[in-house]
Amino acid sequence: FSRSTQDASSSSGRTRGRIATSFTDELAAAQMRAMLQASGIGSEWALALGGREPFTSNSQSYTLYQKMRKDWRQTVYLARSKIQGLGLYAKRDIHMGDMIIEYKGEVIRSEVGEMREKRYVAQNRGVYMFRIDEDLLVDATMAGGPARYINHSCDPNCSTRILAAGPYPEDKKIIITANRPIKALEELTYDYQFELEDTTDKIPCLCGAPNCVKWMN
Repeated sequence: FSRSTQDASSSSGRTRGRIATSFTDELAAAQMRAMLQASGIGSEWALALGGREPFTSNSQSYTLYQKMRKDWRQTVYLARSKIQGLGLYAKRDIHMGDMIIEYKGEVIRSEVGEMREKRYVAQNRGVYMFRIDEDLLVDATMAGGPARYINHSCDPNCSTRILAAGPYPEDKKIIITANRPIKALEELTYDYQFELEDTTDKIPCLCGAPNCVKWMN
């Protein structure tokens, strides 16, 4: 199986893969834009954050992305998580809809990802992979940024979305965004959205949210 950003295991924190769902379909994008506008965010920001604006040097999305790339070190920090292992926390208050950090790693084909995952598991290594689409995923296991440490929650304060930074599939960027206002020192989380797998190989959820469903798959 594959995963999105981190992995989940009761022993090591991240020893299994997962697949996150991005806000790329039209319905999700429309719902996000409506939610942002209802929260008082301007229509031009709602359009950009909803994923409909072309990602060019003149676009709002591009401007926001460049700002995020410059500012992310002033926005987040890594620390021991109350959920599991390490986690990523907010250094400052973050507004709903803000781009927070990019999930970085090596962009590879799904077939390569499957082979690598088997090798990582055999080596008892934590697996950090995030699926972009059916063909591509980002492998942050050996070389990735701090976004890979964002933990799962059944009541997350962040979401994931894809930005097309160029004409090629490999140009797609995975961005972590705030789906509600986030206070300084609050741990960042999002829903891993594991695909349903073998029910005998369940992954316990440790998020502690009131609506926790107890299992991640």
